[in-house]
Amino acid sequence: MGLFSRSRGSSGPADDESVPDDSDLLPLVPTSRPLRPQDRELLERCRAELAAAGVDLDDLAAIGAAHDADLAAWAALSERRRDDHAAHVDLWGVAVGEYLARHTDLRWTTVADPFGTDLGLMAAGESGEPGEPGTPAVRDDFAVIPTNLVSGRWLNGETGWIPGVVGHLVRLRTR
Repeated sequence: MGLFSRSRGSSGPADDESVPDDSDLLPLVPTSRPLRPQDRELLERCRAELAAAGVDLDDLAAIGAAHDADLAAWAALSERRRDDHAAHVDLWGVAVGEYLARHTDLRWTTVADPFGTDLGLMAAGESGEPGEPGTPAVRDDFAVIPTNLVSGRWLNGETGWIPGVVGHLVRLRTR
């Protein structure tokens, strides 16, 4: 018998009772959940820091310019003198997400999907705002995790991307 052949009468692993059925463990589409306390704290802290720095969260070009200046200052330091990039990713993720929350139908929520649970944005469904306590979980096929947009680009030193990428998302989700 060949290495990959099946014995007669078996249709493969689905017939094998030793293969667990975990189909109910992971949502196959993004699911909205109420904001976690640590997410609320992060949003407030980052909004305050951005306001103190004079970043206009309604001006995509201003957000992009401030991000690029922060990245250039961080990258100019020797690796030993740089602070952890995660704080910068959180800050600019909140800036991008806040712009989307203000200019699209997307709202801040905790997003759960097969890859994990993160602070993100989804559209409100018929039940109201996404993830509000007492409402059923909202399911949508469109979710944005702003820190995912920022993190890889930050580590690669990419600048100039915010107006184009975020502007595209706004065009997709205009109110």
